[in-house]
Amino acid sequence: MKRFLSALTAAVLLLTLVACSNEANDDELVSGDITTEAPVTEATVPEEEVTEAPEETEISEDVSEDTGSVDESEEEPEEEETETTLFEVTEIEATTMYATDPLNVREGPDALYEAIGQLMVGDAVTVTGETSNGWYQIDYDGTTAYVSGDYLREEEVITEDEYTEAVESDDQYYFQTEEDYLILVNKTHLLPDDYKIETDYIQGSYEMEKTAAYYCKLMIEAAAADGINLKVLSAYRTVAYQQKLFDRNVQSRIDDDGMTYEEAYADTAVNIAPAGGSEHNAGLAVDIITENDWDTYTGFEDTEEFAWLQEHAAEYGFIMRYASDKVDITGFIYEPWHYRFVGVKYAADIQASGLCLEEYLEANGYLD
Repeated sequence: MKRFLSALTAAVLLLTLVACSNEANDDELVSGDITTEAPVTEATVPEEEVTEAPEETEISEDVSEDTGSVDESEEEPEEEETETTLFEVTEIEATTMYATDPLNVREGPDALYEAIGQLMVGDAVTVTGETSNGWYQIDYDGTTAYVSGDYLREEEVITEDEYTEAVESDDQYYFQTEEDYLILVNKTHLLPDDYKIETDYIQGSYEMEKTAAYYCKLMIEAAAADGINLKVLSAYRTVAYQQKLFDRNVQSRIDDDGMTYEEAYADTAVNIAPAGGSEHNAGLAVDIITENDWDTYTGFEDTEEFAWLQEHAAEYGFIMRYASDKVDITGFIYEPWHYRFVGVKYAADIQASGLCLEEYLEANGYLD
């Protein structure tokens, strides 16, 4: 009996051990499935990356502050101070000068300095010094300021009242009526030998006949008010200068292009009028281009300056003189930069007609 009980006890113990072993194996399988699932593994990786990313970003920002923006901001004032030392100011005896164009008044002698005011055409200023780069030091309402020397001159610039008074009082002047400004000047209609005019400045050192100059300055001012900077490249030329200009161009064609004199003369005459046959000689023409250009070019027709002139030039008595479809009549190439003063009374009518000046004058009985 004792042997039976002992055997029974041993069998129970053995079964118990087997059961525990199976439960342990089941636990291991379940645990193994969970730890090997991809979602759990992928979830832990981004958490580690997110934790590390801010540390990298902070390090990057620290480096930038040490080597980038802080150093650059400290260097900028030093560069400005270096630039200002380039311009030495020579003190001169106080002189009154007049603005020939709308002109910004600046804190320093360069366009990079901030504008603190503006002079209009004819405004007088007291000049106290001249800088090494051609700017003037001026007294501006008790403050030392600077303006470009290209647009100041010592001769007083005519004002509207003075202009009206001068025109009304001069009964010997060549132009007495608005119709007089319809004068035709070309290769076959040369200026008379006794042609004399008075001129006034329009921009810098450029001049025009005094009435044309007055309206040209108004036009330049109006354009500037609209954000359009009209640059004058050529205006009044003496007949003597015109002759030299023509001869020089003829010779250059002979020397550079191997033309005969007859060929060079004919080719030059398409671009440049003979002496006395240029509207520039009459003081009634102005060549206008864009602010940053230094030569005339047909591409001017694609600029905002040209667009402004097409819309507003007639308001100030100017027409574009040499159109692309009138070359056979005018005898000159297309010149979108060349503007001729014909007077406010007639400019809009001529422009609206679509006729060149030769056609308009003939159609309206102004030609003999």
